[in-house]
Amino acid sequence: MDQLERRAVEILEGLAAQPAAPFFEERPARFILETLANLKGVETRRDQFGNVIAHYRNLASDAAPRPPIAFVAHMDHPGFEIFLDTEQKNIYTARALGGVPVASLKKPVPVLVLTPDGERLPAVLEPMDQSDSADDRLVGVRMKSAVEFPMPAAVIFDLPDFNLDGDTIRMRAADDLGGCASILAALERLVADSVETDFYAVFTRAEEGGLHGARLMAEAGTLPRDTLVVSVETSSIIPGIAQGEGP
Repeated sequence: MDQLERRAVEILEGLAAQPAAPFFEERPARFILETLANLKGVETRRDQFGNVIAHYRNLASDAAPRPPIAFVAHMDHPGFEIFLDTEQKNIYTARALGGVPVASLKKPVPVLVLTPDGERLPAVLEPMDQSDSADDRLVGVRMKSAVEFPMPAAVIFDLPDFNLDGDTIRMRAADDLGGCASILAALERLVADSVETDFYAVFTRAEEGGLHGARLMAEAGTLPRDTLVVSVETSSIIPGIAQGEGP
């Protein structure tokens, strides 16, 4: 593993320790902003929708016009949102956010409820009768102990944050923290090598729920109209699509 690869893995491990769900991306956003703050010449901001945008422009005054390029990844990962106290002992109602496995709606699954101060509270998902609201993808959340927390609250699967085994990385949220880490590592290298470029690094919210952050950015015209946009994804290969055989 070369230096760039080691740095990318280091960033990924740091991001993996920042759990998130759609609309609950404060932790990874904070980590990304702290990482970007160390990069000289990079303008960074968080827009009104919660997306993080970094811009690195290093072009000679006589450089030929060129369109900027933007690498985009999303900070969220499928999870759940607790929105209702059932008034039964330690049981709450949550809705699925994003592409959660169907099995998690049909059988008990260990999860963690996230609190604003970073605590992770152990709980178990329990199937609910959804005959009247199948599209809502509702589940019960049974806390393992009596505890109070503010709602709405994010719920994530109780899986390891990060594990590196040789060349294999196992983690809860590779999609798309892997993309976020790759972009951060690439931007660090661009800055370190003073590469001539007009580059945007964009980290969006709530992709899993319907590209909310990216769509709102597009509607707001955040990036220059001629920007070449590259989506940096860490999803599994879709059947019938061969990696490397795109346009």
